[in-house]
Amino acid sequence: MADSGEKEIRSVIEETTDALNEGDATKLDLLLSDRSGAIHIGTDPGERWTKQQLLSNIKEAISVGGNQLRAELDEIHVDIDGDLAWTEGTARFVNEKGAQRAVRITGVLVREGGRWKLAQSHASIGVPNEELF
Repeated sequence: MADSGEKEIRSVIEETTDALNEGDATKLDLLLSDRSGAIHIGTDPGERWTKQQLLSNIKEAISVGGNQLRAELDEIHVDIDGDLAWTEGTARFVNEKGAQRAVRITGVLVREGGRWKLAQSHASIGVPNEELF
């Protein structure tokens, strides 16, 4: 059974996914670290954001009609070392027509003010080696 730290971290990952899906920048602001160097990387080559850039993009997307994709978590693995934790797992992007694409996700969380916050996140879509070039 997962210890309370692992449960808290899983909760942060789930709440972050929900906030992204809902376009809830206010909730997301509470879940992401303010620490210098925190970064969030998406699947598109141009998707690399600081916390403030990510929050701004969420607000803009909602103002023009919302998000066309939903993320659904499949499996998350958690490791903790003191006030640092890292996660890796799998999820799916689902579009408005129901089409799905597998995605790999990683994250680094830090304990700030007694709460776990996401300081780094990365999503990628695997490409078979024979399709690289």
